[in-house]
Amino acid sequence: MRAGKIAGVELVINNWFIGLIALFAVAGLVSKVLVVFSAVVCHEVAHLLMAIGLGYKVKQVELLPFGAVARVEGLADAGATSELMIAAAGPLASLGLAAVCYIGINKAGNWQDVCQFYGEVNLMLALFNLLPALPLDGGRMLRAILSYRRNYRDATAIVVTISHGIICMLVICTGVGYWLYNTINLTLLVAVVFLLLTVRTEKDLAGFRAMRILANKKAGLISRQIMPASHLTAMESAMLGDIIRLFGPEKYYIIHIVDQNFKICGALTETQVWEGLIKKGIKSRISELVSA
Repeated sequence: MRAGKIAGVELVINNWFIGLIALFAVAGLVSKVLVVFSAVVCHEVAHLLMAIGLGYKVKQVELLPFGAVARVEGLADAGATSELMIAAAGPLASLGLAAVCYIGINKAGNWQDVCQFYGEVNLMLALFNLLPALPLDGGRMLRAILSYRRNYRDATAIVVTISHGIICMLVICTGVGYWLYNTINLTLLVAVVFLLLTVRTEKDLAGFRAMRILANKKAGLISRQIMPASHLTAMESAMLGDIIRLFGPEKYYIIHIVDQNFKICGALTETQVWEGLIKKGIKSRISELVSA
C-alpha cells in the first residue's frame, strides 16, 4: 500500500506488515513488536542517510515485517569505499542507540524495562548484522575491504564461502540448543533460511555487476565528457582475466601494453578489453587484442 511521499521519497507499507501488526495487537504484544520495528527502522535510516550523504538518490522505502528496505539508485554499483561506509552506518547507529539506553537506564524511571529492552534489541541487531555473511552489513563490509585488493566477483566468492560457514555454525547452534533444552530457537532457524535464500542471489548478481558498472562508466563519460582515469601496464603475455580483476568501479582504465624489452607496443581502453574478453575468452593474452 502506497502511503505517500516524504521529502520526495515514496513510502510503501507492505500488506504483510499491516497484517502482522494486527495479529500481534490481538495477542497483546504489539508494544514489543513496535519497539523492535523502531530499532530496525533506525538501523535502516542510518544506511539511507549515509547513502544520501554520499550522493545517492533514494527512490522508495518499503516498510516490511520487522524491518524496512530502501531502493537506492546506483547503490548496487557503489565503489568499495562507499559500500563500506553505507554498510557500517547501520550497525554503528544500532550500537550507539544501545549505548544510550544502557547509559541512561538509571534515569529512565518507570521506563527502565522499555529502555533495557530497546538497548538489548539494538545490541542484538548490531551484532547479528556484523556477522561476515552476505547480505548482512558485516558481509558487505568484508567484501568492500577485500575489493580494495581483488575484483568484486572474487571478493563476493570469498564472502559467500564464509557465509556458508556461518550458516553451518547457526545450524549447529540450533541443533545443540534443541539437544540441550529440547526447544528450537526460531530466531536462529529463520536466520538460517534467510541467509540460505539470499546468499545465492548475491553470488548470482556479482557476475552481472562488472558489465553494469562498465555501462555506467561509459554513460557517465559521455554525459560529463571527463572522468578520472587509472593507468595499468601489462606485458604482452598477460591474460585478460588477470587484468579485469584490477578494474574498480570508480575510475575508467587505460591499459598500456609493453613487450619483453619494456617498449610500449599498444594501448587499450577498459571497453576494448571487455569486448575482447567476450570474443576471445578470459584466458586470452592481451597481445591478441593489440594485433587484432
